[in-house]
Parts: sequence; structure tokens; C-alpha cells
Amino acid sequence: MPEKQSEKWNSGFGFLLACIGSAVGMGNIWRFPYVAGENGGGGFLVPFLIIVASFGFLLMLLEFAIGRKYKSSIVTGMANISKKFRWIGAFIAVVAFSILSFYLVILGWVLSFFVSNLGQSFLDFQQYSQTFFPVVSFVAILFVTYLIINRGIASGIELFNKVGILCLIAILIPLMVYATTLPNADKGIAYFLNPDFSKITEPNTWSIALGQAFFSLSLGSGSLLTYSSYLRGKHSMTRSSGIIIFSNTAISIIAGLMIFSFVFSYRLDPEAGIPLIFEVLPTIFSNIYIGYIIGSVFFFLLLIAGLTSALGMFQVPNASLQDTFKISNKKSSRIVSLGLLAVGLPSALSYSPINLNIFGTPFLDGMDYIFGTYGIVISELLFVVAVTWVVDKTKILEHINTNSSLKIPESAISFIKFGAPVASIVVILTSMFV
Repeated sequence: MPEKQSEKWNSGFGFLLACIGSAVGMGNIWRFPYVAGENGGGGFLVPFLIIVASFGFLLMLLEFAIGRKYKSSIVTGMANISKKFRWIGAFIAVVAFSILSFYLVILGWVLSFFVSNLGQSFLDFQQYSQTFFPVVSFVAILFVTYLIINRGIASGIELFNKVGILCLIAILIPLMVYATTLPNADKGIAYFLNPDFSKITEPNTWSIALGQAFFSLSLGSGSLLTYSSYLRGKHSMTRSSGIIIFSNTAISIIAGLMIFSFVFSYRLDPEAGIPLIFEVLPTIFSNIYIGYIIGSVFFFLLLIAGLTSALGMFQVPNASLQDTFKISNKKSSRIVSLGLLAVGLPSALSYSPINLNIFGTPFLDGMDYIFGTYGIVISELLFVVAVTWVVDKTKILEHINTNSSLKIPESAISFIKFGAPVASIVVILTSMFV
């Protein structure tokens, strides 16, 4: 029996915090605000909330059900459904691994900005990216991630998430309160929360909102399925999914209020896009009294959020190696770490003096485009089709509704069976041609 089968969460609360940590990451604090800013602020928020409460909730339950049913990694779980689906599990594990390889590079930038602010200095991203510090930071953050994973489920992932998520909340809320009291912060809040109904009626807004929901809730990466496979005893999947989605959405909204309050207070561009965190906010912090302290707190917050998500993605290929080759967690975590080092270095070098490009595009940007834009959606599409079209509905519902007072009907599985593939295809086509 593989070592993985003997591992389990110490408590349901630990499982819950780990899942919240996997979902809550830089996608909430970094990506969500700039995506909302580029798509009309409040005009994006309404479609996002509708999608998260419908598709997001049901897809999360589906991943939890398969993890709970087979108690195995994504590769073995898909093979248990049908041997010919093993490749789907492998594809999902590769996507999670690939996203993590460049995600850790960005997390390394966060580490550098945190250390810089802590040292009472402010980095200029353009100058920073022309040094080899991005490479050094990537290796450092990969090593930290490895050390946590190497300790196992209960002593590593669960313990870090218990501390990390509580710290994240304790830091984020005071920062948001401070930002919303700044001059002109009300304009930022209005921009973020007032719905622009012209945007709400645009199909592209809904497509982007669906993609952000997948990214934000950690759907399609296999991490939620993997985490639920370590769950033992009685536990309500519907209650857990509701808590995770509520927490994830609340943190996204709080982060948006904080970011846009800062941006509008200093009359900067709310549609700055990706540079919002690494170029716009450091400019703001450099002009605030004791801004290096506020900057240090902010980037520490981002660092914790990023690490909790990184652990979830890391565990997908890690558990898959353990199941497939019957090896220990210590051995598999070393193998995955070395693989991430090899695959992640080109992304790190693309923002360094080497400026590693492919056809004029930074290597990291290309990885993000292939795996972050398409890979994650294709993974969820393949997973949903394989599960809903092959596994008996009653078997799925049995693992969803066990110990739950809210009973999910068969019609919900049918909705996902047909709706999720259509929505996924729309996202892919929209991102390609619109």
C-alpha cells in the first residue's frame, strides 16, 4: 500500500483551511483586482459572483466527490474510473506542475519585494528584472515550498495552512481598513463595486469571469481532489464547499477594496493590468509615511497567500508520483522539486539580464498563456467529461451528499455534464479570437 493512503488530515478544520489556502492565493490578491480593473470593476464582479455560486460550487463538489470516493491521486483516481482515463489524470498533473513552475517565479518576485521593503528600500521592477535576483528568489521560494511538503500532510501542509490562513486574514482586513480611509478611496470603492451594466451584457466579460473563477477556486489543477483524498471520517462536502467559496470570494472582494482604494487615492491607473502589484503599488508605498512598513506587510500577505496555493499545486504531481511508483513522500517531493527547478529556470531567466524569449515573448508569459489560460480550462473540461459521462450519478451524489443536510439533486450533475463543457469551450474560443 502506498504511503499516501496512510496519510490523513489531523482534523476537518485542517482540511478546510488547507482547501481555503489552495483556493486563496495570488489569484485573489494579485490577479483578481487587475482583471476586475481591466473589465469595468463592478461590471465584472456581478458575473463573477454568479459563476462562482453556480459552476464553481458544483465543480468543487465534483472534485471533492472523486477524491473522497477513490482516496488517491488525480492519476490513479482517473485510472480507477477507467484505465483509458489515466492519461487525463497525467495531463492534469502536468498542467498543475507547469503552472507551479512559473507561479513560483512570480512568488519569488514577491519574496524580493518583501525583503526590499523590510530593508526600508523600494524596488523598481524594471531594474529588478535586469538582475539575477529573480533567479535567486525563485530557487529560495522553491526550497521553502519543498521543506513544507517534505514534512507531509499533517505536519507540513496542514500546519502551515492553519498558521498561514489565520495570519493572512489578520493582515488583510486591517490593511483594507487603512486603505479605505485614505483620501479619494471612496472613488476606488465606487469603481470596484458599482456595476457597469454595459459590461455585464458583454459575453467577453462572462467568459473572463469564468476563467477567473477556475483560476481563483483552484479548479482544474487537481489540488482539491488530491486534498479530499486524505479526508477520513464524517465530513460534509457541501458545507465545506460553501465555506471555501465564501472565504475565497470574501478575500477577493476585500483585496479589491484595498487595491483600488490605494490606486485611486494616489490617482494611478486602475487598469494597469499585471504591473499593478509590482509597479503601481510600490510607487504608492514609496510616497506613504512609513510606507516601507506598509509595503512589507502587504508583500508578506501576498507571500503567505502564494505559498498556500503553491502547496496545493505541488501536492498534485507529488501524490501522483507516490501512487504511480509506490515511493515515499520524501523521495517524490525531491523529484518534483528538481523537476520544478529545471522547468522553472527558463521562466526565471526570462525576467533577468538574459531576457529568455521564445518568438519575442518572455518564456514566463508563454507558459502563462499556454497553461494558465488554456491548460487549466482544458484540464477541468477533460475531468468533467470523464467523470459525468462515465461515473454513475448516484455514486457521485452518494459521496457529495454523505453527512450533508443540503442534498444535491441529480439535475445538478446533469447541469455540470452539459453546461461545464460548453462554458469551457466558450472560454477557450473567446480567449483565442476575441
